[in-house]
Amino acid sequence: MEDDRRKAVRIKKSLTVLYRYNLDAGKKIWDETVIKDISETGISILTVKPFQPNDEFDFRIKLPMNPRGWSEFKGRAIDSKEMIGIREDRIAGMYVTRVEFVGLTEEEKGQLRMYIAWFLSKEGGKP
Repeated sequence: MEDDRRKAVRIKKSLTVLYRYNLDAGKKIWDETVIKDISETGISILTVKPFQPNDEFDFRIKLPMNPRGWSEFKGRAIDSKEMIGIREDRIAGMYVTRVEFVGLTEEEKGQLRMYIAWFLSKEGGKP
């Protein structure tokens, strides 16, 4: 994802996202959080626990062009880092987890591209 991150436009936009991950013995639970930033190759989300590289996720995101439904994506963790505050102090219990989207269909890629283009048009082209 490092190379993809440099190529993909990453926008800083808070959106609510539902995410599901493996807990114990394959049991999956849903949680809700905020997206820190998003691109067509992945997202950064705020989590209350650290994730290991390659941990798998399911996502449901409400994108403006599909206000009545959820857009669904799959991803895998790249890393989780404890959140750092403005004064460089750690924010206990909060992590920024970077996730790479995996197995995107052309339709899903199109939804992400359309959202990013829509956002850039509303923000005067500023990510």
